[in-house]
Amino acid sequence: MTVMALGCTWLGGRAVLRPHRPPQPIGGPVWVARTWGLAYVLLGIAMAAKMTTMLVGKVPAWPIAVLHWAAGPLLLFSVIAAGVSQWRARHRAGGAVGGRHGRHK
Repeated sequence: MTVMALGCTWLGGRAVLRPHRPPQPIGGPVWVARTWGLAYVLLGIAMAAKMTTMLVGKVPAWPIAVLHWAAGPLLLFSVIAAGVSQWRARHRAGGAVGGRHGRHK
């Protein structure tokens, strides 16, 4: 779980600091990539903090739960926004000959 938490934080940090450089885990506008990255950073921090407190034998504090619950909607929103952005780009390019489904004008 620690490796997964650190991986989430690393991948999210790269998306926040360098949104459209490889590896590019999510497409769309820069703000979508940064939102996705922020969600992954929050998720990684929350997972690492929760695991650390559980290893010590304590109950995770409420700020850890808040971080975890904030990361979920941010992640979901960014994935939906990326999908909508890609759909709009395909829709705008749909006037070209051929198109996605082979429609000819």
